[in-house]
Amino acid sequence: MNTYTGYREVNLTDEEFAALYTDEKGLAESCGMLVNEYLVAKVGDEIKDIRRFDGEKFAHISNRTIQSRFLGKVSPRNIQQKMLLDMLYNDDITIKMVSGKFGSGKTFLMSSAAVDMCERHKYDKIVYVRNNIEVKNSKPIGFLPGTFNEKLLPFAMPLADHLGGSDGLELMIKNGTIEIVHLGFIRGRDIKNSIILCSEAENLTKEHIQLLIGRVGEGSSLWLDGDVKQQDDVVFERNSGISVAVDRLKGHPRFGYVKLQKTERSETAAMADLLDD
Repeated sequence: MNTYTGYREVNLTDEEFAALYTDEKGLAESCGMLVNEYLVAKVGDEIKDIRRFDGEKFAHISNRTIQSRFLGKVSPRNIQQKMLLDMLYNDDITIKMVSGKFGSGKTFLMSSAAVDMCERHKYDKIVYVRNNIEVKNSKPIGFLPGTFNEKLLPFAMPLADHLGGSDGLELMIKNGTIEIVHLGFIRGRDIKNSIILCSEAENLTKEHIQLLIGRVGEGSSLWLDGDVKQQDDVVFERNSGISVAVDRLKGHPRFGYVKLQKTERSETAAMADLLDD
């Protein structure tokens, strides 16, 4: 199992903490930091600072918030979400990945940030990709009537939930801000100046993620979120694309990853963990 989380908590002495600002490279080497990994610097039980190692120094991360016209003010609720927002707004990172348990804010923060960047014209559009796999041990509903977009709409509802519902999603599809694409039709695409956003990435193989990376054209970036505990077919358990990607790409200057640890959706949603063995 991949144990890399994209950050590490380190307990430092006062002298070691001072080195965070005076001997950054030396501290990074002693802690074994990878490029784009976050350092949570603690002295005793107190978190003193959170920094991202860029390969040369520990870069400051901001207290970023998003002003969403659909959801109002979106702010990080914990330190992992703070790191995630920093990663999402980092222009140097072009493959951005987040994992985490039920209700930890994966799709919520990615969707909010992606829409914000498109509305500020940093990207032309969001290309929303999903492997249309139904939930494990549920019965398929069979043929879906309607147009191409109407057939894909049920699989895009995790995105719609953060855009004011299906009406908000359909509005953004109509004005060209969002394009919904079936994974099976992505081969051969050269996607420029866009965010390629893939949710439920636990249902992707290594080959699927390789295919998606190969679609990233000039000015684009690839964003993926998923939770390996929610894989819906044995093929993804045996060949987990997000696990392989994290293992092979961690430390690459163009790759960023954060694992969210805490359910923030609601107290009730957090009870899902109580059913684990």
